Amino acid sequence: MAKLKLNTRRLNAQQLIAKADVVLPKVAPEAPKLPPVANVETKAAKLKTARDAAKAAQAAYEAAKISLAHLLLARDAAVDVLREEHTALMAALHAETRDRVALSATGYDLAEFANRSSTPPKMIENLKLTADDEAETLYGSFDPDPLAYTYEVQLTTGDPVNGSWTTVLTPTARTFKLTGLTSGQRVWVRVRGVGTNGPGPWSDAFTKIVP
Repeated sequence: MAKLKLNTRRLNAQQLIAKADVVLPKVAPEAPKLPPVANVETKAAKLKTARDAAKAAQAAYEAAKISLAHLLLARDAAVDVLREEHTALMAALHAETRDRVALSATGYDLAEFANRSSTPPKMIENLKLTADDEAETLYGSFDPDPLAYTYEVQLTTGDPVNGSWTTVLTPTARTFKLTGLTSGQRVWVRVRGVGTNGPGPWSDAFTKIVP
C-alpha cells in the first residue's frame, strides 16, 4: 500500500512554498487526474491560496530583514557618535575642573581612583593598529595605565618626528576606532594617558596603511 509523505514540521517556509509549486500543476483542475480524487479542485484551490499567502509573507519577511540590517547599521553608527560625544564632553569637563562637587553635579558618575599618585601616568606601551574588511577604518589597542582616567589619541600623515600631530580621540578605554581615514594612506598614531596629575609621555608611534 503506497502512502504520501511530507514532514511539514521539518520544512521551512521556502521549502513548503517550493513543494506547493511542484504539486499544484499536477493536481490543478486543468491537469489530468489519474486516478480521479474527490473534491481535488477544492483542496487544490485551498493549497494555492495558502501558497500565495505564504509567498507574500516570505517576501515581506526577506524585505524586512534587509531593512532591519540597514537600521542596525544606522543605530550602531549613531551610538558610536553618541559614545564619542560623551567622551569628548567628559574630557572638556575634566579640563575645566577636578573638583569633586563640581564634577558630581554634571550627571556623570564619579570615578573612584584607588591609585592616587603625585605623578602622571607612565608612557603607554604595546600600542597596535589593526584593520579588517571595513574600508577607511583602523582599530587601536594598548596596555592601560592605572593612573589614567582618560587617554589622548593623536594622528599624523606626515613626518612622525617633526610633523604636526592632531588629536582625534579621547577614549576612556584601552581600545579605539578611527574612521573616515583615506584608503591607501600611511598614518602614524600615538597615545598618552591623562591622570589626576596631568598627562603622561607619548607612546611610541605606530604606523599602518589604511585599508
